[in-house]
Amino acid sequence: HVRGLHLLNDKVAWASGAAGTYMRCLDGNEWFADTIAGYTHLDFRDVHAINDSTALVMAAGNEGRILRTEDAGASWIEVYTRLDTGIFLDGMDFQGNIGYCYGDPIDGKIMLIKSEDKGKTWIEIDPETMPTAMPKEAGFAASGTGIVVNGKAIHIATGGDLAARVLTLQDGEWKAISTPMRGGEACGIFSMALIPPSTLVTVGGCYLDSAASLGNCTISMDNGLSWESISENQPRGYRSCVDYSEFADLLVASGRTGIDYSLDKGRTWLPLSDEGFYTCSLGDSIGWLMGRGGKLAKLTW
Repeated sequence: HVRGLHLLNDKVAWASGAAGTYMRCLDGNEWFADTIAGYTHLDFRDVHAINDSTALVMAAGNEGRILRTEDAGASWIEVYTRLDTGIFLDGMDFQGNIGYCYGDPIDGKIMLIKSEDKGKTWIEIDPETMPTAMPKEAGFAASGTGIVVNGKAIHIATGGDLAARVLTLQDGEWKAISTPMRGGEACGIFSMALIPPSTLVTVGGCYLDSAASLGNCTISMDNGLSWESISENQPRGYRSCVDYSEFADLLVASGRTGIDYSLDKGRTWLPLSDEGFYTCSLGDSIGWLMGRGGKLAKLTW
């Protein structure tokens, strides 16, 4: 099963998944797949591509590990490890050299780590500086895309029994913003995409009610400070990933019940396919979707 996917451009892409799997594409067409020796018990739910030979993979589950390769996967270095009770990494995002990775709350605080050297080293962010989590609030490692770094701003998506929120750091201050995304058991924001300079689109819903077509998309026009729901023409059910192609001004959302796309920055969504995919990533003129059992599809426009 593949949940991590990152296109650098129309040719170069990396992916990651269960059983210690990583994948690499260099020509926009053919994929090479292998497993990382010693780590085949892990599920790599997120991947970040730095170039055609350098990438990071993040494990979700009760072993918090991030691995990095600089030689196209021939060897991997474990650059972050946390194994204490409660650890569950959800996703990472980078802008330039700076990257952040977040995880479920530990002792009531969302876990956050930071890298300033493209993932070579990581430091823990003081949990006391983070907003207090609500009861049963957590992130979702559905596609590793529940975090967005936008300059000095950081946005982290959550869900849970009480509400779906976006925790946002701006001007050095954390704020916890409630959104109209559907909340409840196994419900919330599963993925978030940035439309530069300051529009954010989230998708999600409830994976226990995958076909419900309401409460699964919200939009912020002010860099995450306020959110609105889309009353009509939402994605047709729970969606686990959304991505944006700036060149094509195109949004694509994928989930277990199908694929939808938007040409108006998330205001309205159109059906593309009933095929289910866990994750998606877009370049300038192509995109990829991946999912259960290694299933993959290529989009062109």
